[in-house]
Amino acid sequence: MLKSINRSTVKKLLPLRRHDSHKGQNGRLLIVGGSIDYYGPPILAGLGALYSGSDLVYLYVPECNFDAARSMYPDFVVKKYEGNYLSERAASQIVEFGKKCDAVVIGPGLGDDEKVVDGVIEILNNLHIPTVLDADAIRSLKKIEKFPLEQPVVITPHQNEFRNMVDREVVVNEKDSKSVILLRSISMDLNINVLLKGRIDYVSSVEGNVETNNTGNPGMTVGGSGDVLAGLVGSFLAQGVGAYDAARCAAFYMGKAGDFMFKNKGISYSASDIAFALPYVLK
Repeated sequence: MLKSINRSTVKKLLPLRRHDSHKGQNGRLLIVGGSIDYYGPPILAGLGALYSGSDLVYLYVPECNFDAARSMYPDFVVKKYEGNYLSERAASQIVEFGKKCDAVVIGPGLGDDEKVVDGVIEILNNLHIPTVLDADAIRSLKKIEKFPLEQPVVITPHQNEFRNMVDREVVVNEKDSKSVILLRSISMDLNINVLLKGRIDYVSSVEGNVETNNTGNPGMTVGGSGDVLAGLVGSFLAQGVGAYDAARCAAFYMGKAGDFMFKNKGISYSASDIAFALPYVLK
């Protein structure tokens, strides 16, 4: 039986904010996402970060997303690069900007264009700050030539993305010990922390620890909830929480925010509703 993440555990993991701190000392998070196909995901990831305590949230998006991203919320600092998709050329300027940040989320809405994976790898190889890989950015792991990476990494796949990553028809379930061993092995062999999303979340560490999270409800299948979660993990990383602990805290509090919305709205809530609920469950 795997250990389940609980409130008493995660409360101890989040940092206390100093009363004399000033802007930027409590997390500068960079979010790299968006494409001609999707403009919303980096915004939703940004909301997850903003409403979980990050001081500064930067969105780096393709020029086709720029106006939408910067007009949505004045709280974000929005930067742009040429083209409709992430590329190696765009990645080079993102790396330079990202050096002033504490953590980076790569993936929300990037799309499956051929250039995207090369752009993600360029960032991974040259921006060595704590990193979250979400959605299409996870595909880059299959093209990385050498592990471990220099930076702490959390990936946030759902079951289908995990199957594609390991090239096996597998559903991770604690009743199936072989599937849990596979999850643990991926984390240890690649030196990455995995937050596997589902009705029950599975979180595995580079040391081989695996825990489950049982917060949440069926309303959280709504589109965009995974983007909010990626931003939440990145926010905790930017605030100085370790990679495995950031994943555990994010899984727990994301589910709690969903439960907060379920209590008030039933299953009829949105991903942005979950983000807006985060301050109340984190309080």
